[in-house]
Amino acid sequence: MPKEEQKRSVEDIQREIAEVELETKRLLLGQARKSNEEFNAREAQRHAANKKRMAELEAGRKNHEATVAQCRHRSGGNPTNPLKGGGIGSFSVISKAIMPDGVTILLQCPRCRMKKYTPSAKLKREHPEQYLKEMEEFNRLLAESNDSGPEHNETRGPTFMFTNAEGVPIIPERV
Repeated sequence: MPKEEQKRSVEDIQREIAEVELETKRLLLGQARKSNEEFNAREAQRHAANKKRMAELEAGRKNHEATVAQCRHRSGGNPTNPLKGGGIGSFSVISKAIMPDGVTILLQCPRCRMKKYTPSAKLKREHPEQYLKEMEEFNRLLAESNDSGPEHNETRGPTFMFTNAEGVPIIPERV
């Protein structure tokens, strides 16, 4: 009988099986490590992209605030700087919209895209000093719109009576 066909011992077969299992587990471990590295790289890339996007949004918000602060909210101006309204015969371009709750007012300037809501009761409860500051600015813009704006610059859509579970009328919080 040739040696190749000789019966191998049980120990040899078990050793070969153990070697094959060990090699398989090493390959699976390498695959798992590679998969983990790829996952971590994707997560780091996603976090970096989110951080960049948040920075872009913050820069956009600050630019918008600077534009609103620069705008006079008045007609006039010139082609190189339409935000610089004013002069003889100019008027406020701030428009008012009564929100569906029938109480909240939205002031808007079409030149700088300013949007100001009536400060909320929640802000009054949680941050009274900030509420007073925002209310003062809101009232100033509202008075400017009323005093020197077009006679009918108020938009009013349908209004709804909001009630709580007990049927008491409420003004819902803005989200």
